[in-house]
Amino acid sequence: MSLALLALLALLALLALLALLALLIPVRAEPAETTHQACVKSVAGAQVPGRGIATPGLAKQAFIQRCNGTWARVLAGRDRLSLKISDRPAPPETRIPGMLPDGEITQTRLFKTWLSGTTGIYRHGILGDPIEASAINVLTGEGRKFEFKISQRSVFEDLRVRLIDLNGDEKEELVAIRSYLDAGASLSVFALGADGINLLAETPPIGLSYRWLNPAGAADSDGDGNIEIAIVETPHIGGILRVYQLGPDGLRQEHEASGFSNHRMGSRLLDMSAVVDWNGDGIPDLALPDASRRRLLVVGFADGRFSYLSKMTRGAEITTRILATDLDGDGKPELLHGRADNTLVLIRP
Repeated sequence: MSLALLALLALLALLALLALLALLIPVRAEPAETTHQACVKSVAGAQVPGRGIATPGLAKQAFIQRCNGTWARVLAGRDRLSLKISDRPAPPETRIPGMLPDGEITQTRLFKTWLSGTTGIYRHGILGDPIEASAINVLTGEGRKFEFKISQRSVFEDLRVRLIDLNGDEKEELVAIRSYLDAGASLSVFALGADGINLLAETPPIGLSYRWLNPAGAADSDGDGNIEIAIVETPHIGGILRVYQLGPDGLRQEHEASGFSNHRMGSRLLDMSAVVDWNGDGIPDLALPDASRRRLLVVGFADGRFSYLSKMTRGAEITTRILATDLDGDGKPELLHGRADNTLVLIRP
């Protein structure tokens, strides 16, 4: 048998093997986008107030506020979206005296929390104005009130206190963005004890004044049984995604990747991310925009390995909250958000 014939047979065998592998290895379909033309000011679920941070779970109902101020419920078919005129999903809670003027109340069955103690000593304005907070407040279900004031060398450059059990003790920790006047932002974790609110752990400050971070989500993102919390550091200049786990020695970084943004400078919107099991492996994943905020990404950390699960089509800038939903009731996740070109977008895996 000639060498040419042997080479041809080897090539045919290789092509047959590749064809067989193609049949055996599942091909991940491109995410399906369903759109509706609408000027969307905001996207909301039905649960208000909440924990203040994205956690696993799919909203069964979703609402949008149009640019003219009216509200509508989002209805989803298999290949179309429609809007039904609706009341506001939940009325805003009564303001608490002394709370940050543009601050938010967060609440679970154990606590109600808010920021207070307005100060203008750190004139960054990343959230739309130079007024920040200097105190965390907690009201327990038993009616006990606690306050934690920070020193004059730092502020809470934030609008809310996030409530999440990071250490598995069945009590939520209090999480807020703390910015130092000479070193920038850090993620601070507090715990409520018998003697009041105490600092439990804190990430190192970014290192420069006027450098900020925004929490993105909290979940057992690698399947090890522990809750991790994800942040985007400097979401306006480079956008580094960092994932931390709280342990006996404080917050330990587990993952780092660049090229993300979950906030627009000057905006009060802090929820441009969602926690969702996108690939159906039982482990929560994280959806958030890329650094340009023109492409939605879904990333995973299963078994301790960072991976891109989906990169959606690049389009107009994402301008609203990213809400994890199941509007069609099929039990599968969807990601709902609005874009700058007056488009409401629902994405399915």
